[in-house]
Amino acid sequence: MGATYTAAQKAATQKYINSTDQIRVRTGKGNLDFIKNHAKDMGETLGEFVNRAIIEAIYRDRGDILVEKTHSDEYGISGNLLLSSDNHYEIDFVSDGRRMIRVLDKQNDVPSNYISDYAWMALENEYENELLGGE
Repeated sequence: MGATYTAAQKAATQKYINSTDQIRVRTGKGNLDFIKNHAKDMGETLGEFVNRAIIEAIYRDRGDILVEKTHSDEYGISGNLLLSSDNHYEIDFVSDGRRMIRVLDKQNDVPSNYISDYAWMALENEYENELLGGE
């Protein structure tokens, strides 16, 4: 990066800021280096680690199990396939800045060797329903 802050850099920064929400977190003295070092050991930035920790805690508190992360190249979105405490699969994804968790089929209705395909198709189907206003 050069010594001057270009208009393109300013526009890119503003686009990034507008595409995110911000949470300020405080921690007890002495915790910050411990957390930063753990994030680094995991190959994550501090922000990536904090986001992952929050989402994993929410899943755990809800009784959900993360089965698989999934991604749609067609739509450029990602989601998580979860197994809920009542034995249903759920898809957790973000559409138009809103996080949604949709209940899908019961675990015993999906053959285990098709989980990856199921996760990908469920993500795309739910995104299309949300995008197109389907049921």
